[in-house]
Amino acid sequence: MRPARLPLAIVLAGAMAGCGGTTNEVITSPKLEQYRIVRIAVLPFIVTPKTPGQGRGYAEPAPPRVAAEKLAELFYLKLNAREGIVVVPPSAVREAMPALPAAVVSRAQLRELGERLNVGAVLEGTVEVYKERKGSAIGLDRPEDAAEVGFTVRLVSVKDGEVLWTGDYYERQRPMIEDISGFLERGARYLRVEQLADSAVDHVLRGFPLGKPMQTKAGVAETAP
Repeated sequence: MRPARLPLAIVLAGAMAGCGGTTNEVITSPKLEQYRIVRIAVLPFIVTPKTPGQGRGYAEPAPPRVAAEKLAELFYLKLNAREGIVVVPPSAVREAMPALPAAVVSRAQLRELGERLNVGAVLEGTVEVYKERKGSAIGLDRPEDAAEVGFTVRLVSVKDGEVLWTGDYYERQRPMIEDISGFLERGARYLRVEQLADSAVDHVLRGFPLGKPMQTKAGVAETAP
């Protein structure tokens, strides 16, 4: 017999034992104002390298490459929808860095890219977790079947490599009884991973120090389960 699915609001005590809560940490450098950043570029994100355990099948799989593309696109769309800053289009970024790796690490590369794009800083990101929901929007077999997202982003000065802002986010969506505010904000349903990522980027950018949000919201459209 198939086990009963977890409803949104009813969860057995201890069902979430061992599951961590949401992590959302942002740090702004006190030196930020010295740089007067107006133009930025979002670099292609990367995913964390596969571990031996993941390669052998006894650990959670590494994030798919498409996760890096989706997170980078979300950050571009939402930053581009802010007033007070200019975000270089992804096509221009790709043209400017055909010979550079996805993760720009040296100061010389940063300066070169900054000159090509005429930007003061770049946003780089790493996706550590990107796991799709297993089950429907209204119920899951197990709490760990919920969508899960984790990433780190950094705003880096192209002039000297100074990290001006960092955002660190992790979330596995929890049942309503443990996260009432989350369900009120995002609706009484379990999200797909793309929807959770969209919400995660919104939360991180609330602490972004450049520009300010416009009235319209850019992001992933809501779709029926």
